[in-house]
Amino acid sequence: MKKIIIVMMTLTILLLAYTLPVHASYNYSPLMDVIYSAEALIQTNVIDTSNLVDTSGNRVSVTFGDLVDVFTYEDFIYITDSTQHKVYILDSQYRYVGQFGSGEGNNKLLSPRSTVVTKDYIYVADHGNQRIAVFNHQFEWVFSVLAPSDPTFKQYPEDPKGYDFRPTKVAVDKTGRIYAIADQIFEGILDFSPDGTFSRYVGANTVTLSLWDAFWLRLTSEEQRLAQGYRLATTFVNLHVDQKGYLYTVSSVTEGAKIVKKLNYKGIDVLSRNGYIPQVGDIASMPQNTAVPSGPSQFVDIDVNDFGNYMVLDRTRGRIFTYDFEGNLLYIAGQLGNIGSSSTSRQSLFLRPTSLTYFQDSVLVVDSMNKNLVVFQYTEFGRLVNEATKYYYEGEYVLAKQTWEQVLTLNTNYFLAYAGISKSELREGNFEQAMHYAKLGYDDITYSRAYQPYRYSQLVVIFPYIIGIGLAGLVFVFIKSVAKAVSLSKEEEDVE
Repeated sequence: MKKIIIVMMTLTILLLAYTLPVHASYNYSPLMDVIYSAEALIQTNVIDTSNLVDTSGNRVSVTFGDLVDVFTYEDFIYITDSTQHKVYILDSQYRYVGQFGSGEGNNKLLSPRSTVVTKDYIYVADHGNQRIAVFNHQFEWVFSVLAPSDPTFKQYPEDPKGYDFRPTKVAVDKTGRIYAIADQIFEGILDFSPDGTFSRYVGANTVTLSLWDAFWLRLTSEEQRLAQGYRLATTFVNLHVDQKGYLYTVSSVTEGAKIVKKLNYKGIDVLSRNGYIPQVGDIASMPQNTAVPSGPSQFVDIDVNDFGNYMVLDRTRGRIFTYDFEGNLLYIAGQLGNIGSSSTSRQSLFLRPTSLTYFQDSVLVVDSMNKNLVVFQYTEFGRLVNEATKYYYEGEYVLAKQTWEQVLTLNTNYFLAYAGISKSELREGNFEQAMHYAKLGYDDITYSRAYQPYRYSQLVVIFPYIIGIGLAGLVFVFIKSVAKAVSLSKEEEDVE
């Protein structure tokens, strides 16, 4: 009877494990296997209309709608609400400071989609009003960026050709240049001068054809191809400008391994892709027996910090993927589920995450269905990984190595730590140690770079011995040949 009970309990546990959703933090190994990982980000706060207060601690009567974007500038948080047609401002303590967008005339927003703040202006992708609205820091309208003088767009309301200018995302660099993504525009990112004059398109995605489409295109005439319609490149989903003026963009899954791009001023993709896996989010299919949604990751937002780390938000499974400046996947956080109004559960986070941003030592994410702002804090593991990548980015290789060693005490199967130590050892000229840690971290590139000087250093050590042995051999041969010649000469004299 006891054995039967044990067997039944075991089967029950296995059945529950088979049907429960996956919540454990994970990463990918160099062999592209899913492996356990220490958590890097944990949810610590949720802000919604049930707990929103002003700077005096009083409850605020605000109704959140479709929250589509979050942006931070200095100590303030700007949340764009597309259905309430407003932008809310919170302070560093997540207290309500104010809002704008419900004014009259040019001060009134209609279905705004994103907001960017600089020291001079506040830029809003005012989708419904077909403009980029520019406000000062007193929330007063200053000017609007309207449809470019380009045949792609309608030049007047009744124009039968072209599209309406409906910006969905906006970004601004340190010089004041304005970049925008707009509906139905496939030529690339719109580039405007600081005064709103259209300049050019930047970095259009390539047209992707299947083998079948390519085959039929070779067999059809020009008239037939025109009748079939145009095959357009995919448009961008979101963008961000870093401090150096590079444009980080995310596109749809049709871009393959180049969903994430880093565009220079010429529109050329210069993103480093030296990691174990490409920057596409999840690379393994989710098991069908779990509650985790299947399918490829769909990136909807991207943000970059001061030392080259960038994080992207996956709407498919509610994941946050963070990469370093070399393209290594550092850690994964987040989960789809119903968070509720005041829950602090780390297992159920999002319903439909739409935007994310770095903020001081935190990460902020807005959810359009939960209608809230979720605050993440770094764990000790996440903090140390960030510090190690920052030290390496800044050339502090000794500190980077020491920090990676601390990371390994928290997560011994974190291969990037071994690879990070290897790179630091290489920079310090410790080639044998660099090769050792490169093997542990599956870092073939660093191993090759360390092996060449290591081999040279070994040759330098043994080369004098080789020369000495060679000279000794030559002397021996010379003496032996002289002795043989003398012996032959004596033999000839004896014969005579």
